[in-house]
Amino acid sequence: MKQIKDNPKHVLLLLEWYDYRIQKGVAKMAKELGWLLYCPSKTIPNNVDILKNWDGDGCLALLATKKTIDIFSKYDKPAIDLGLNNHDLPINRVVTDNQKIGRLAANHFRDQGYREIFTISPEASLMHQERYEYLKKYVEADEGKVTIISNAGKTSHETFGFDLIDSQIIEGLKSVAKQRGTTIDKMSIAFFAYDDVMAAQFIRILSQQNIKIPENVAILGINNDELINVGLNVSLSSIDCDLEGLGAKGALELNKLMQKEIISTGSIIRHPPKKLIARRSTDSYAVENKLVAEALNWINCNFQKGIFAADVAKEFSVTQQGLQKAFNEHYIRTPGQEIRYRRAKAVANLLECTDATLNEIAKNCGYYSVDTLISGFKSVYKQTPGKYRQLANHNTKSMIN
Repeated sequence: MKQIKDNPKHVLLLLEWYDYRIQKGVAKMAKELGWLLYCPSKTIPNNVDILKNWDGDGCLALLATKKTIDIFSKYDKPAIDLGLNNHDLPINRVVTDNQKIGRLAANHFRDQGYREIFTISPEASLMHQERYEYLKKYVEADEGKVTIISNAGKTSHETFGFDLIDSQIIEGLKSVAKQRGTTIDKMSIAFFAYDDVMAAQFIRILSQQNIKIPENVAILGINNDELINVGLNVSLSSIDCDLEGLGAKGALELNKLMQKEIISTGSIIRHPPKKLIARRSTDSYAVENKLVAEALNWINCNFQKGIFAADVAKEFSVTQQGLQKAFNEHYIRTPGQEIRYRRAKAVANLLECTDATLNEIAKNCGYYSVDTLISGFKSVYKQTPGKYRQLANHNTKSMIN
């Protein structure tokens, strides 16, 4: 893959907003390809004239504002756009796969028992609009509902995103509580943020009002930005979009353009997210029945110990029939199904993220043998653990290649 070192390509990386993971992915691939990569110390708004004077071989950019899009309309060298903002330039793009992001978010909220998901208007960007539409599609497919909290934010031209309005958020939540005949401190709802920056704003607003996260409002973000998460008082559940992989994929596509293997037609390549990382901000179940809510939390903390539904009933001093009845009336799975589901999810995570053997995974996830692991996993995922790991490894390699 490496190019001849005595004739390296000179490539410019320009970002409207900076993310170290995108730059890292581009830089790693640039090294592999033998490029000379130029990364200005500032983002595009402070470097609008760089492209006018650039005489290198190509450019990777993340376009957002009209000014920079106008500049790129006059650029005649190979280029890749890493963003999904509104323009009709014939520049190929590599962007996050928002359909898969919407599916991950919808499935996570469903698994936590949330049937109605709240968010704000996605008017800030095409990226937000796609994420809203796909979330809505998959939530409604499960007979759920996505509701917009109106007038809750405003477009920010400085941050290329959305600034939440504190008073409107609180008034919107009070309105939701009133419609449900309760108060904010007694309800349990879910909020979908279009990125981690928005999620962090939402956590700040709720924390200032002593609204409990996730007990009253569960919050899910996108991008899995560790720099944002480390500064929050509640760890944020988020979807890892694999921005490093996106940067690397963008570099590979630019290389194809510079090598004249493909032409620029304005096509869009979708880069899949890695996975959803569940943390404290969604570690709650949307059930009003106290017994079921406490039982779900207990199952989540103890499924890896080889427990059965009878153990759950014993823990809460109820009969199995009484526990089963409560789950049937207030939740989407029975106690036994919930235990099997949590174990299978834990297995899937270890299959994706580790090289552990099935015997090791069985011991860590509450199975008494590899055979019971395989049977339990197939009942949830409709495929063997080996096939699941094979597909997960293939998808990871596809991100790189």
